[in-house]
Order: sequence, then C-alpha cells, then structure tokens
Amino acid sequence: MVIGKESLINKSYIYIYIYIYYLTLIRCGAKSSEIDNLLPIYQPTILSHEHIQLLDDNFPIMWEEKVRELEKKVMASLSDKFKNVSNFNTLELLEHIDDIERLGLGYRFQNHIQTLLDHVITSANGNNVELEEKECSLHEESLRFRIIRQHGYNVSQDFLRRFKEDHSGFIGCRHTDVKGVLSLYEASHLAFMEESDLHEAKLFATEHLLKFKGEENEALDHINYALELPLYHRMLRLQARQYIDAYNNRRDANQLFPELATLDFNMIQAAYKRELKEVSKWWKNVGLVHKSGVVRDRLVEWFFWTVGVVFEPQYHTCRVGLTKVCALISVMDDIYDEYGSIDELEIFTDAIKRWDSNVMKRMPEYLQLVFATLFSTITEMSSNNSDAQREDITLVLVKVWGELLEAFLVEAKWTQAKHLPTFKDYLDNGWRSASGVVILTHGYFLINEEIEKDVVETLERYHDLMKWSSVIFRLYNDLVSSKNEIQSGINVNAISCYMNENGVCEEVARAYVKTVIDKAWRKLINVHVACSQDLRNPFIDMAINLARTSCCGYQYGDGHGAPDAPAKDMVISMIIKPVTFTNKGA
Repeated sequence: MVIGKESLINKSYIYIYIYIYYLTLIRCGAKSSEIDNLLPIYQPTILSHEHIQLLDDNFPIMWEEKVRELEKKVMASLSDKFKNVSNFNTLELLEHIDDIERLGLGYRFQNHIQTLLDHVITSANGNNVELEEKECSLHEESLRFRIIRQHGYNVSQDFLRRFKEDHSGFIGCRHTDVKGVLSLYEASHLAFMEESDLHEAKLFATEHLLKFKGEENEALDHINYALELPLYHRMLRLQARQYIDAYNNRRDANQLFPELATLDFNMIQAAYKRELKEVSKWWKNVGLVHKSGVVRDRLVEWFFWTVGVVFEPQYHTCRVGLTKVCALISVMDDIYDEYGSIDELEIFTDAIKRWDSNVMKRMPEYLQLVFATLFSTITEMSSNNSDAQREDITLVLVKVWGELLEAFLVEAKWTQAKHLPTFKDYLDNGWRSASGVVILTHGYFLINEEIEKDVVETLERYHDLMKWSSVIFRLYNDLVSSKNEIQSGINVNAISCYMNENGVCEEVARAYVKTVIDKAWRKLINVHVACSQDLRNPFIDMAINLARTSCCGYQYGDGHGAPDAPAKDMVISMIIKPVTFTNKGA
C-alpha cells in the first residue's frame, strides 16, 4: 500500500507539472485557448550542440595530399589501361563503371566513365545484329540495361526476350544462375510504368532470390543485401561505405580503388562534421527550440537528409542551406500539426504568401520568431545573386513556402474536423505537404551558380520530377508514422484514408500503399530519363536522391521523428565514424 501511495503521489506531481507547463504556454500565446491533446514528448536529437562542437573534424594535410596523389595514380593507370577501349569486352567495361560508382568515386572520374559509357552505348546501337547472335549472359545484359538507364539514357527492355520462352516465363536454366538473377533483380527496379516484361522479371527474380536464401552459396550476403533494398533505392554514401569493404574482399580487387575510396570517404566525412558544426551554431543562435518551447530539435537528422540529397564535397553551401530549410520545415510541421489554432494558422499562412511582416505583429511571439527566421534565411540564400535575380529567386521561394503551408493548413483542418478524405484527395495534397518541392527548389538555387533568366519556366520543366520524388517521400513517411497515428486517432495519413474509404484492414491498406510507391518509382525513373535527354543538371540527381533518402531514412521506422538504433547507426556511419582501410593485397 505504501508503494502504491508513493506511485500515485509521483504521478500527481507529473500531471501538475504538465498542467503548469501548459498554462505557461497559453499565457505566452504559444497555443490557442482550446487545448484538446497533451503536448507530444519528443526524443532528443542524436547529438547535442555541445557534442557536435567536440567532433573530430581533422583530416591531416598529408592525407589530403595522399588523396590527390592516389587520384592521379588511378587516373594515369586507367588512361593507360583503357587507351584502346575496343580491346575490352562490354562486360568488363560495365563492371568497371559499376565498381567506381558504387565505391563513391564516380564524381571524381566522370569523364572517364562517360568515355566508357559512350563506347558501350555506341557498340549496342551499332551492332544489334551481332548482339542478337552473341550469347550474352543474363548478368551482362541486365547490368548493361541498369548502367545505361541509371545514367538517364533511353534503353529498351527487349533484351529480356532472349531469356524467355514464348509464353512460359524465363528459361529454366536461369533458375540456377544466381549472379544473373541478382543483376536482373537490380535492373528490374529501373522499369518504366509501361514495361510489363521488367515487372515480370522483378517478380521472377525476387521469387528465386528468396529460394537461393535457403541454399548454401557464396552469394548469400549479396542476396540478403539486395532483398533488403535494391541498389537504385539506396543512399549513395551509405552504399559507398558498404561497398568499400565488399570490394576490398574480392580476389580481383584493384587495391588502389578501395584505398582511394576510403580516404575519399573520410575526407568528405570530415567536411561534413565541419558543416554540421557550422549549422549547429546557426541553430543555437536562432534559438527556436528554447525561445518557442514548441520545436523539435533534430539537427543531426536534418543534416543526414541533406547529405543524402547532395553528398559531393563541392556542394558545401547547398548542404548548409538545405539543413536550415529542413529545420524550418520541421518547425512549421510541428506548429501546424500540434500547436497553432486554425485561426492563427490561416493568418500565418497568408502572411507568408504575401511576405508581409506587418501581419505578424498581432500573432503569438513564437510565430513572429519563426517568420523572422524564415525571412532572414531566404534573404541570405538570394543575397549572392544580382538584384534582378534576387527578386526572382525570392518570389519563387516565397511561392513554394506558401504552397507548402497551404497544404499543411488543409491537413490541420482535416485533423481538427476529424475528417478522412479519399485516398486520391489525400495524396493530391499530401505530395505537396511532404515538403519535397521546397527542399528541391532551394537546392536548385544553391547548386546552380548561374540561374537562367526565366527560372519559373525552368523549374516548371522539372515539375513531374519533383512531384514523383515527393509522392515517394510522402508515402514512405506514412508507412512508418501511421501506426501510432492510427492507434491514437490523430492526424490524417495515407493508411487511414485508404482503410476508411475501402473498408479494409491496416495490412491491406499498407500493401496497397506499397504498390503506389512502386508505381511512383517507375514514373520518377521515366521522368528522369525524359529530363536527361535535354538537360544535364545535378538537380535531376538531387530529386532522385531525395526519394532514395526517404526510402532509407524511413527504412527502419521514423528516422526523423523517432530515430531507433538502426536509424542512428546509419547517421553515425555516414557522418561520424570514419572507415578503416585494410590493404588485403599487402
């Protein structure tokens, strides 16, 4: 009985504390007068500001010189080896390109890769008869398709006909070709919407890889890795970290590659730590967490997402700028989800759309602070351009922020009214509320030094690219966050909308959402290829990388809202912990 009384007293103190905290928030104007739910309790960020400032970001000059020396050595070796490209068969060239890119070195050897790729494409286009007569392996043909398509070129799925019987699926011998089936599986994830043969290939390859898992074979690790997530869906920097070890363990490994890849990874990681320190100082100085009392602190997770979107070292400014954007998006999301009354949110949305600070004077102090932070951030991002361009950039950024907050407002009204829209109506609004367009639009200005005169028309050409990347972003998020939301009865999401509209259970709704994600990937790949025919811009890669980052970021749960151990491990391995290199050839 004594223990029960003490427990009851302790709980009473907790409730009194929450009640007093609520009253304080109300008096400060941080919440509307009617409060229906308790404030959510957020997990702390992976690293505090103090811990971030203590990170070891030193990469000795001698190692930087070693990187430059190794790069020259590798380039000289490649130039000599591939002096006459025609001496190499297509499979050797394809596997060579694949190795360089999966090691994370593609950005260093772009010209070399393009030369080899041009040769592969020219050979394929000029020797169709020879290719039909040649007995190419399933591995070679699948790899050829994947490499060419992921570089944005249009390539046919017709290669599959050589490996299929007329009406009874794939030829029997393929059922035991582990390497070929693995390559087919990876290639099938770059299918267009209308490519039914590749869809059939994906089902075939998945089925047989699952069978191979139950057998003893040397490729078991590769099979498990592929089934966990296909290569095209993986974050590039996480993929590089994994492949450095995998490549180094190969008997035919060129030891210069893993050594350079390791030093490259660690050198860029040290730069990431410096960028993280920079943006952490900004976040602390802004003071939204402490001044408002209603903001999640997810700085490290936000930075992780920006590295996923654009990892190359030359885009330092872009990563820092996008981390600030992600921070502000998260702040707005929390306000519209949890704290603002509909009246306040309508006024705030209108003020952002009109870019009118005068309206904010009658708003709660925390909203004034958020507006001021957004205003200064956008002003800073456009300050490096000419006066005319600065005005155009500001108008575009204000427009996309206004559209995002309108989408947030629609969801806030649905939630308050306890209204579940149709799945279609939800997704039409949901891909906008995912914030992908805001992230990518800022990214466009941050990575392109020269902005085209008609920037609105230019961005319009990328509309579908941003849309399908955002659809993927939205639905991966809903798959991991909806379970708690369904149980608590709060917030509208894709799962609950589909369940309500069709009268089905959660499991059926989740399966349907996964098919929509698969279709969105296909449409994104189609748009990627279409855009790449006319435009060669790193922005296209950013849109693909946003989809990849959402896939990996939500792979083990809500890596942003409530990061668990696997999600934290991904952040640490990409940003915090260096790669250790062991020279297997020594």
